[in-house]
Amino acid sequence: MEVIPNFIEDKGVQEDIKNTLIKTREFPYHYVDHVADQSDDSDFYFVHYLFKKENDMPVCSPMFIRILSPILGRLKFNYLMRTKVNLYTKKSEFIQTKMHVDDVIPHMVGLYSVNNNNGYTLFEDGTKVKSVENQMVIFDGSRKHCSVAQTDTNVRVNININFQ
Repeated sequence: MEVIPNFIEDKGVQEDIKNTLIKTREFPYHYVDHVADQSDDSDFYFVHYLFKKENDMPVCSPMFIRILSPILGRLKFNYLMRTKVNLYTKKSEFIQTKMHVDDVIPHMVGLYSVNNNNGYTLFEDGTKVKSVENQMVIFDGSRKHCSVAQTDTNVRVNININFQ
């Protein structure tokens, strides 16, 4: 696992992403009644897909370039599989969702934290990676992990990138 603090060096670009995803009321998120898979009813979240390889039109959002260009330009990859923005709402207690992998085929995961909060990503081996603004975590997609929602801020926003 690689944890990269201050992933986007240009503060203006970083702030634009944050403002677009958190402070703009027009950015569309869609409610999902489960987090890991449909059998996991421990929590819910909101999602905005930017890219899905299996679609006829893989770029799913007009915000693809604005949000992803500054991030993808800093990653080493051959193929983009899926990219989405996740928004978790504030909880009164930490809720750990079901352990999962994002895909069964070999891949890497890049998880970019848009804002600071006390939520985190938990791995099956007990490793916790806190949500730190402008931090990228890259890990092998075969590692089981789960999200743990925050209790201190109204939203926890991250960008999940699956790539090969």
